[in-house]
Amino acid sequence: MVNVERHSRMSRNIQRTDHSFFKGVFKSENLVPTIACAWFVALLFSGVIISLEDPKIWSETCNERWIHLNTTELKNDLHANVYGEHIAVKTVVNHLNAHLLNENPSKALAFSFHGGPGTGKTLITKILVNQLYKEGFKSQFVHMVVASRDFPNEKDTDTYKIKLRNLIEDKVKQCGQSMFIFDEVDKLSPELLNILKPYLDHHEHIDNNVYRKSIFIFLSNTAGPLLNKHMLDFWRDGKTRDEIDLKDLENIIANSSINSEGSGYYKSDLILHHLITAFIPFLPIEKEHVVYCIKHHLVAKGHYDTPINKIEEIAQQLQFYPNETNKMFSTTGCKRVEEKVDYIMGEVRTETRTGPDSGPGLWYETRTRTRTGRRTRTKCRTG
Repeated sequence: MVNVERHSRMSRNIQRTDHSFFKGVFKSENLVPTIACAWFVALLFSGVIISLEDPKIWSETCNERWIHLNTTELKNDLHANVYGEHIAVKTVVNHLNAHLLNENPSKALAFSFHGGPGTGKTLITKILVNQLYKEGFKSQFVHMVVASRDFPNEKDTDTYKIKLRNLIEDKVKQCGQSMFIFDEVDKLSPELLNILKPYLDHHEHIDNNVYRKSIFIFLSNTAGPLLNKHMLDFWRDGKTRDEIDLKDLENIIANSSINSEGSGYYKSDLILHHLITAFIPFLPIEKEHVVYCIKHHLVAKGHYDTPINKIEEIAQQLQFYPNETNKMFSTTGCKRVEEKVDYIMGEVRTETRTGPDSGPGLWYETRTRTRTGRRTRTKCRTG
């Protein structure tokens, strides 16, 4: 009986509260603000729905939301993943930052990367793309040209000229901050490369298209042997790697490129008219940098705290020069490190399981597969 009365009183209190609430809301002095608030909420909600249905919200567009550089993050990424290429890192960061900060650059940014295989040309390019474009290499504003794939036959150069010209003009019309990456420049016809001159030059616009905010990156192995020679000379003269500066090598690379028939830049207008922003040397990788690469791939594959003798065993799988006594520089840089890590470590996969067992404590079971295919299982108990 007491519970029934208590329930009845609670119900009457709730009804009075609800009545007071609605009476307060719909008083004449509260009615207008209430209606205004409801209208605002409805408008906001409908705006959200419309925004969600707008494809422009989700599709990539040529603006700062999709194309943006955080210089600090770029530096951190480069320093964490690129070993021994202080000239390349410094030059790329400084020029790229200056170009993007300039609302009205005088010309397109043009990098020419030179060095042997495995020195980091492709790696730095990937980092730049992923840092600058939100969609990375999936961005519709990043365009990769591979000479052996896209322009394989020299006899078709005239056709390739039209194809390349259309690519540059159409993509820059779509987005002025487009990036064009040319791999294997040494396999391109100099005549084809000269097609790019107007787009890299100091023009206000060409047919109402502005090319001054675009970025061109050229990758070449041509100067690799030359850089190796100069690096050996520096080493023999007692000059440390960090003492080498861009000014020591940039003119050497440019002169070698324009005078070498197989460089792609042979008598090139891009060099003769000084349209390359920077010729960037990628120095041969020393053994200590190879060790960094090995450690990087070991950790990436889940091999933590690998003993130094195992790291040295992996390094011994690579070739170094100038001779057996002085194994100073890697002939393939870091390019073959991952496959050598796989060979020595055998992609060892370790699985640890725990659980109760008869007797006190827990049992631990570790299963390991080696590169020879042999499987081992170790079981132990604690407690």
